[in-house]
Amino acid sequence: MSKNVKLVIVLLLFGITLWFLWPTLQWYSFTPKAEKEKTEYSIDTMISKGYTSEQVTQVLKLKRLRSQAVNLGLDLQGGMRVVLEADFDDYAKRLEKSVKEITPEEKSDGMARLLERLRGRIDKFGVSEVGIRRMDDARIIIELPGAKDPDRIMDVIKAKGKLDFMFVDEEATKAISTNDVWLGSFTNYAKVPAGCTNLYFYGKKDEFHRRVRGAPLILKTNIVLAGDMLKEARVGSGEFMEVTVDFELNAQGAEIFGEVTAANIGKQLAIVLDGNVMSAPNIRSEIPGGRGQISGGFDAQEAQDLATILREGALPLSIKIGQQEIVGESIGSDAVKAGVKALIIAIILIVSFMVLRYRISGVIASIAMVINVIMTIAVLAQLQFTLTLPGIAGIILTIGMAVDSNIIMFERIREELRKQQPISEAIHLGFDRAFWAILDSNMTTLISAMVLWSLGSGPVQGFAVTLFFGVLINLFTAVFLMRVIFDVILSMNLIKEKHWLFI
Repeated sequence: MSKNVKLVIVLLLFGITLWFLWPTLQWYSFTPKAEKEKTEYSIDTMISKGYTSEQVTQVLKLKRLRSQAVNLGLDLQGGMRVVLEADFDDYAKRLEKSVKEITPEEKSDGMARLLERLRGRIDKFGVSEVGIRRMDDARIIIELPGAKDPDRIMDVIKAKGKLDFMFVDEEATKAISTNDVWLGSFTNYAKVPAGCTNLYFYGKKDEFHRRVRGAPLILKTNIVLAGDMLKEARVGSGEFMEVTVDFELNAQGAEIFGEVTAANIGKQLAIVLDGNVMSAPNIRSEIPGGRGQISGGFDAQEAQDLATILREGALPLSIKIGQQEIVGESIGSDAVKAGVKALIIAIILIVSFMVLRYRISGVIASIAMVINVIMTIAVLAQLQFTLTLPGIAGIILTIGMAVDSNIIMFERIREELRKQQPISEAIHLGFDRAFWAILDSNMTTLISAMVLWSLGSGPVQGFAVTLFFGVLINLFTAVFLMRVIFDVILSMNLIKEKHWLFI
C-alpha cells in the first residue's frame, strides 16, 4: 500500500470520527439546559402542555440529537437505581399452584412479562439510556440516569395497574353508620353481605395534594369487567373541564360494557384501581362503543401516568422494593468534573514525559494518543454505549497501553539507530520488529476486556467496554497511524539528525 493511500485512509477515518463526535459536542456544549429538559417529555406530556406540532417536532429533533451523543451513566449525571423483588404468591394462585410447584419455565415467563411491562411504563418518561435487566430468577434492577422526579417514577413502577369495574351494593353501603363514613373507617364487618367486599373511596385529595382515604363502599365481588379488555387510555377532560382518563375497550369489552350498562340503568358502577375506588358514577343510560371516563381529582401529570399504567397493562407479578438509591444531579456533575480532570491530568503528564524523553517521537506519540481518545469516545457515541466513571478509568488505562506500545516501538528504533542504520531505515525496521510484541500485548488485554464485558455487569461492564474499544483503536494508532505520521515527516525531510528523535 502506497504512502499516499495510507494518508488518505487516515484522513478519511479522522473525518468520520469527527462526524461521529459532533452530536456529542453539540449536545453537551451548545444545547441550553432548558432545551435539554424538554427531551424528558413524552408525546403525551407535550400534548397536555399545549405544544404545537412545530414545537413537538423540535423536541423530537433534540431527542434524536441526545440519542446520538455519548450517554452518561448514573454516576456521571445523577438519577436513580432500584432493585425490585418479585412476589410469586399471587402468580401461584392464578396458576392454581403453590409457590414451590411453579416450574422454572413459568417463573422465567412471568419475569419476562414483568420486565416488558415495566419497560413500557418507564419508556414513557423519556429518560435516556434506561437500564432494566434481570439480576436473577426473582429480581430486576432498573437504572434511570438523569431521572428528574424519582417519587413520580416510583409511583408508576409500583402501581399494579389492575383495573376492575364492580357494582356498588347500595343498600349495604347506606347501612354503614354515619360515624364510619366520616372517619373513613369500617369496623362492623357484620354489615358486609355475602358475595360483597368493602373498599374505600380514594377519589379526593387533601390540601397537600395527597390522596386520602374516604368513605367505605360495599362492592359486589363479581367483577363485571377487567382491565385486560382495555384497548386505549389517554388524558381527557370531563363535563366541568376537570382532568380525566378516557378509555376505550376492545370489541369483547365494548359488547359486555354495553349490555351491562343497558341492564343496570340507575345503579352505581365503581371503577376500582389497585383495590381503591376512584369513582362510582350512576349509570344514566346504555354506553355503547366501549368508551368511558375515569375521574378522580387528577392533575394532568397524574392522569398521564395513570393512562400509561392502564395502556401497558397490569403487572403479571407483585413487586416490592428491595433497594433504592438516588444519585443527586450535583453529585453526578462533580463526578464528571473529577473524571475529566483525571483524564486531562493523565494526558498532560504522559505528554510531558513522552516529549521530554523522546523529543519529536514523543510529540508524534502524543498526537496519536489524543486521536486514540477522540476515536474511542466517537465509537462509544456511535454504538450508543454508556460512559461511566469506570469507563473513564478504562480510557485512562488505554492511554497507558498506548504509551507502552510507543515505548516498545521507540526502543526498537533506537536499537536500529545504534547499528548505524539511516533514520528512515531505522524507523521502518523498528516498526517491523515491534509489531508482534505490540500485537501480543494488546491481544491479551483485549481477551481480558472481552471476558469482563461478557460476564460482568454494571461498573465492571462499563470499564470493559471502553477498555476493549480503546485497545482496539490503539492497535490502529500504534501500528498504522504512527507509521503514516513518520512517513509524512520523513518525506518532508523534517528529521535531519538522529538525536532529534530521542535524547
